[in-house]
Amino acid sequence: MLASGGAALFACQYVASRELGSTFFVTELSLLLATLITLLGPSLGYALGSRLTLGGSIEHLWAAVAFLAHATLPWSIRALSAALSTAHPAWALILATVLITIPCGYCAVLLPLYAKTDSLPRLYAAELAGALIFLVGIALGPSYQLLRAGYLLVPVVMALLRYGRKVALGTLLGSATLIGLGSHLDQHVTAAYFRHVHGIKSPQLLASDYSPHQRIDVVRDDAETALFLDGVPFYRSGSLDAFSVLLAEVPGAMRPTRGHALVVGSGSFSSAARLHRLGYRVQVIELDARVASLGFAHFASVHRLSPHDITLTLDDARHALAHSTERFDLIVLDVPAPYRIATALLHTPTFYRQVAEHLTPGGVVSLSLCEALSEPLAQRIAQSAAQVFADILVVDSSAVGLPVLYAARKLPFSPTQVEQAVTARDPQGAVLLFADAQVRRLIHAVRPLSDRDLLGVLLLARHAYARE
Repeated sequence: MLASGGAALFACQYVASRELGSTFFVTELSLLLATLITLLGPSLGYALGSRLTLGGSIEHLWAAVAFLAHATLPWSIRALSAALSTAHPAWALILATVLITIPCGYCAVLLPLYAKTDSLPRLYAAELAGALIFLVGIALGPSYQLLRAGYLLVPVVMALLRYGRKVALGTLLGSATLIGLGSHLDQHVTAAYFRHVHGIKSPQLLASDYSPHQRIDVVRDDAETALFLDGVPFYRSGSLDAFSVLLAEVPGAMRPTRGHALVVGSGSFSSAARLHRLGYRVQVIELDARVASLGFAHFASVHRLSPHDITLTLDDARHALAHSTERFDLIVLDVPAPYRIATALLHTPTFYRQVAEHLTPGGVVSLSLCEALSEPLAQRIAQSAAQVFADILVVDSSAVGLPVLYAARKLPFSPTQVEQAVTARDPQGAVLLFADAQVRRLIHAVRPLSDRDLLGVLLLARHAYARE
């Protein structure tokens, strides 16, 4: 029973961390918060264990509520966010904390309730063994859906060993019902989440999946399709479609030669598609195979690519470039903002030097500054690029709302040419340009993002939280 309790405790902590992270703007700060919340339950259980009576009414009530909270946890955090986060975000987080603490606390309280002085080491070892078994299941599980089914069945084992067959049968029926209705619950809760949190009026969930790296949602609203990674919009046909124009098409069209192009980050494949249509041979590097698969399948009307039109490499960009000798005329960095350490490493001078080594003599790099150039995040990204490239240019279009930086040893186009190219694609939009000297004056006192100063990533994430 202690082994099953250890498995349930670890399973609850794992599911809670993933659901909190994919609902409340995932960064290392949110993961740290999720860790603290999931450790609150065991601390409470160990503290109260010596004060409870085994088989008492309080223990029975706690068990009943814990089984219910455990069973609904894969959906309840997003449901709370949909119901409360816009008007009462603090209450959404408080209630989510309570929902996580109750089952984690009950799983932990079993040890002090049962253990005697001589049996404590053996029972604690059994609890750890149960947690290890579920950890192995996470490592070997082929999908999150199958893992979730195992998560829902763990309380059945606990109920059988603690309360007997009748209670276990009722728990099994409830768990089996949730397993069968899991996809329908996903649809309903996720639709409510995107309706109330992201303002999508009539969301239709086309795909939802957990990869080893993140939660991936593809959502349609009328004619617009959006890609969300951990609850953050990465691409929206219409609103963010202009972004790929500025990031990929404009620099690609202005290059005198159109040879080999590299896109780091697949997303909806819109950047790769624009370069392919311009005549480039396009290679895409994507870390997450599920993002590549879902993006290619669900945004076919946007990218209109055939599989043989591009070369797709599934790898970390830093590793792939370190083991490649290829040179590119244009490298497009279509990667998320550096609010997490893994993505921040793609915005450092170290990575930009690695990118620069793979440019042809007239090659250009294009990257997003993620915020207005007056903001700290954009300035630190720009400073990272300025440390490596001799010639930089920032362009901001009102149609996009996110400035893009072009960099090279020597840019093959002028600010005037960039302005004309952007205006031709969006005659009604306003274009704001910052030439090399202007950018360097704005960022002269700013430190670049650094792989030796990762605390700065957490501070940038805190600034983003405060703005949200």
